[in-house]
Amino acid sequence: MSEDASYAVAPVRAESPHSEVMAHHPAHEAMEKMLSSEQESSGKHRSALAVILREFADVLSTSDEDLGRTSVVRHAIHTGDAKSVRCSPRRIPYHQRAQVESLLDEMLRQD
Repeated sequence: MSEDASYAVAPVRAESPHSEVMAHHPAHEAMEKMLSSEQESSGKHRSALAVILREFADVLSTSDEDLGRTSVVRHAIHTGDAKSVRCSPRRIPYHQRAQVESLLDEMLRQD
């Protein structure tokens, strides 16, 4: 590869001063999952992904706990003069209640 080759994302050194800190960072763990073993051997893909993950770490989900939530934007759904739709609550099957309870508790803990 020539020295004047341009990259879409600037390459990052394999060993950065922050490599110990990044080793336990959620973005680093996400990077390990995203790259297959073939790509890990070539530093080009790993470096580009590391740069992207660091740059957008505040908007990328790195676990199931932060999936579906954001603190970056707020939005409203303007419905105009439309009437709200009322739906009857549906019962949860008995064998799924424990799972639903634990998921709801987890959501409430995250708030």
